[in-house]
Order: sequence, then C-alpha cells, then structure tokens
Amino acid sequence: MKQMEHAPNASKLLQEEVFTSDELAKRMKLHPSTIRKIFVEEPGVFRIGHPGGPGRSQYYSLRVPASVVERVLGRMQVPA
Repeated sequence: MKQMEHAPNASKLLQEEVFTSDELAKRMKLHPSTIRKIFVEEPGVFRIGHPGGPGRSQYYSLRVPASVVERVLGRMQVPA
C-alpha cells in the first residue's frame, strides 16, 4: 500500500482552525458573498466543488484556514 505524501505544512494545517464563508461573515459582520470575493483567489484557501462548464453552473464551497484570514486582514488593515 502506497503511503500518502503530505505537503511540508500539512500537519500544521490539520491542527489549524478552518472557517466557512458564513462563519467568517458572522464574525466580521459582512455578507457571505463579500467574504467569498475577498478570499476566493487567495493562496491557501480550499475550494471544494466543481468549476462548471458548458451547461453546468459553477459551484464550490470555501474553507479558509486561520493563517490565511490573519494574512488577508493584516494586508487590509489601515496603517496607523
């Protein structure tokens, strides 16, 4: 049986909290569609679903690790 190979940070990621767009929207007091727009192209975000195609709608769920949330919020923060 072939053993699965993991990315270098896989064990860290498995211990990290992961958020849905709805969870982040409630915490940040934003609409879930706004959260999806902010995080959809961000490296490290998991897109679960299918991309669509001819005659098919695009559908996916996002899972955003806490480290990605921290990185994006830090980048969005207004300097003092």
